[in-house]
Amino acid sequence: MSPRTARVTAWAAFIGATALWVPGFVLDWQARDITSSPSTGNRVANLLIEALQVSLLIALLAFPLVGLLIATRRRTSPIGWLLLAIGLGWAVVVGTGGYADYGLKHHPGSLPRADIAAGIAGAAWAAPVGIMGTFLLLLFPTGRLPSRRWRIVGYTALVAIVGCTVVSLLQPGPMTGGGYDATSNPFGIESLASILKAAQSIVLLLAVTMAASAASLVVRFRRASAAERVQIKWLVTAASMVAALYLVDISVSAIVNRSTTGESPWLDLLDNLGVLGFGLVPVAIGIAVLRHRLFEIDTIIRKTVVYTVLVACLAALYVGGVYAIDRVVRTASGQSGALAVTISTLAVALAFQPLRGRIKRGVDRRFYRTRYDAVRTVDRFASRLREQVELDAVTAELLDVVYDTLNPASTTLWLQSPYQGQRLP
Repeated sequence: MSPRTARVTAWAAFIGATALWVPGFVLDWQARDITSSPSTGNRVANLLIEALQVSLLIALLAFPLVGLLIATRRRTSPIGWLLLAIGLGWAVVVGTGGYADYGLKHHPGSLPRADIAAGIAGAAWAAPVGIMGTFLLLLFPTGRLPSRRWRIVGYTALVAIVGCTVVSLLQPGPMTGGGYDATSNPFGIESLASILKAAQSIVLLLAVTMAASAASLVVRFRRASAAERVQIKWLVTAASMVAALYLVDISVSAIVNRSTTGESPWLDLLDNLGVLGFGLVPVAIGIAVLRHRLFEIDTIIRKTVVYTVLVACLAALYVGGVYAIDRVVRTASGQSGALAVTISTLAVALAFQPLRGRIKRGVDRRFYRTRYDAVRTVDRFASRLREQVELDAVTAELLDVVYDTLNPASTTLWLQSPYQGQRLP
């Protein structure tokens, strides 16, 4: 493919994704009072949910946008084209889903053949999810399989993606999965109902290929060069953040039973954050493939771990302090007031800096031993420097510290003469 053809094709795919995305999102936004959870009166949570719904457009558009950047700069790499395909797939889901929500939920009968859009939206999920979970992992970051033996995984994933799409598209009966309980699937074939019901298990095959594709990254990492390992770290870090968001969402949803407490805007907020996290994946891939600020991943991981643990500790301190102090106040006076909240807030503020330092040192000691040892070596040298006055001893010790901390190929120390620039008698 020539550079001109690659640019035209990439731009056409991006414009097509945007053309499907924007009207679908606008229609879905118009139907948000129907499709979103009922308000519980918490204005802050509802405003955050609406802001996140706007942010979801930007997050999912990151797939075709990063794909456009990679395809126009590295046209021979399939990574950019895969991101464009994922972006087009999500655009179909958003476009047809918004059309169906508006025509079937918000203003029934206002749009022609909204049932067709609902049927397509219910089946279009398999392509972007499958490509992102299989082919993107199999080919990242070099654009080639780890070995020829992994072709079987790619072929199986292709069969699973096509199978999931066909089964979802032809399933007869009401489209309850998309929330269209009163609308039958226009593509459904009643004569194949029993076969299609049994074929729904093909989604398990897709899950197996996704797990195998993730395992291919481990195999590739063990054989990769230093630069490729850093590229894989970027993708794994982004995927871990997405998984962590979904883990929190699932855990909170399990603790807070929706069926007994009703729909909560805070639960919807967590759901939207989980989807928003998908935008981290194309951003990480773009940095890894284009190698812009590539080798800063260790710093990002380190700070993420430090502040994640710090936030968890401070949250536990705050909640535990409020609960404990409130119980003491209730026992002593029979009343509860703002005293528990005030004391817990002050404790969190006072504990922030020392706790951050301890967590940072603990993370460095366990996961970034080289940095930890280097800092300790420099600190010991600075301490001895206050007592050492002999120039030869200081010079030798300084060279040893530089070698231990930076491990250079060679070291040379230049000392300025105390008489330089002065006229000697």
